[in-house]
Amino acid sequence: MQPLFFGDSIAVGYGGKSPGQRRVGAGPAEVYSFLQQQTKNNTNPFQGALVNLSTGVSNNPSDFASIENQLKLLSTSGANVNVLGAAQGRYDSQNQQLQKLSQKYGFNFLGGFEPGADLVHPKTYSSYNGTGLDLFSSPGSSPGASTSALPQQSQEEKVQTVLAKYKGIAGEKNLGTGQFVERDWSPEESKRYEYYLNLNKK
Repeated sequence: MQPLFFGDSIAVGYGGKSPGQRRVGAGPAEVYSFLQQQTKNNTNPFQGALVNLSTGVSNNPSDFASIENQLKLLSTSGANVNVLGAAQGRYDSQNQQLQKLSQKYGFNFLGGFEPGADLVHPKTYSSYNGTGLDLFSSPGSSPGASTSALPQQSQEEKVQTVLAKYKGIAGEKNLGTGQFVERDWSPEESKRYEYYLNLNKK
């Protein structure tokens, strides 16, 4: 399945001819409407899909209510989401807010990008901070960051989030930070949790 691109001019630049919906100048409320439109004709169009989301924050830096609506919709839809940031320097505070919201919903924030001459758009669309946008990196990892100086991790240490229940509440637990994020599971995720739970009982 091809990755989907939704958002503003940044999503236009990175998305090319990939499926999704995006428009130059789109703000957070309009980007949210793009996602809503997808659910009108398909009850679960994002289940298991990779969504690269440029929230429109640089076109309306104060509308974080609409940005949270975007993430909430995608979270309940079972999507894997890479959240693209805004230009470094000019939108540092917005990037910090995007990171916090991404963590809240278990999504991967790719960080702010190095801007070009206009200080708003990326210097290049060849990659995003040195990484491609055709894969979903687990939350907590740092796509494009150098790992040469890091010790080799075991398979267990590479696992960043797991399905979990805390006091009967469904959600995900980040094994790196111990943080529990509440969210509803899809039927497939519920089956997977029960499967592994039963394995551990044997």
